[in-house]
Amino acid sequence: MDGTSPGRALRISAQDVGSRVVLRYRLDPPDHGQFGETLTDLVGELLEWAEGAQGHATVRRRSGEQVSVDLQRIVAAKVIPSPRQKAAG
Repeated sequence: MDGTSPGRALRISAQDVGSRVVLRYRLDPPDHGQFGETLTDLVGELLEWAEGAQGHATVRRRSGEQVSVDLQRIVAAKVIPSPRQKAAG
């Protein structure tokens, strides 16, 4: 499944801003991993979800770094529990 297919597994939207999420997205060819990896995951707080032609998601990692990803590159996304909720459950 690629990020442009209509059946992609995006289970988040602008309503999830402020939630902890995981995004799986396609890497640009120059960023492919040492072993040819073409996808990577991004985990953190969803700061922005912008639809439209210039659509993107911005996530703040635990380190504080903010990463923006074009929506067209995202192949899967979902809300996940915070580390505190996970440990308590």
